[in-house]
Amino acid sequence: MRVDFVCETCGFSGHRSYQQGRVPQHFFRSVPCQNEWQKTRQDLQMKNRDPKFRAKVSAGLKRRKERLGDNYHSPETKARIGTTTREHWASYDECKRSKLIATLRSNAQKKRTFKPYDYEWQLLSKRFREDMSCARCGSRESLTVHHIVPVKQGSTAQLRNLAVLCRSCHPKVEKQTHILHSLLPDYDVLQLLARERLGLCL
Repeated sequence: MRVDFVCETCGFSGHRSYQQGRVPQHFFRSVPCQNEWQKTRQDLQMKNRDPKFRAKVSAGLKRRKERLGDNYHSPETKARIGTTTREHWASYDECKRSKLIATLRSNAQKKRTFKPYDYEWQLLSKRFREDMSCARCGSRESLTVHHIVPVKQGSTAQLRNLAVLCRSCHPKVEKQTHILHSLLPDYDVLQLLARERLGLCL
């Protein structure tokens, strides 16, 4: 259904189409207009400060990013973000730039608590998957890198401990590995057995 609207921030008049029962209570010309309107709402500001609400939003964004991957932002949005970032950087003096660089480095260091899935691991994983196929089914789609001996058991990213699997086979192989480990606690033998089952070079 077609709905005529007036932006509650800038007063712009226009029309949009909505599904029956999906017409919003408030209308805005753009996201920046909506953001400006939200700044005037004390109830929304209090809600945005609620740790539980922030955690819920963060979890939702994380799931969306995992689902969309590189398509999380449209090309237009990526270009706009890049332009804005360059404009802001050009306006900063040396002192502010130094503080920003220090903050970015600090944040990057904190993220390393997720080792070994840090930036270096992402690069290694990408190189390891190049021109490869799933060791279990042969698929070349949605490839991941599997740790034969689990990371939580102190394994490393040595090539002997890695195998390329598709997203469908990855959880199945992990389940098999857990079953084998319950029967065979020796991880060295388990690694050899798992590589043999996957047809990898011993």
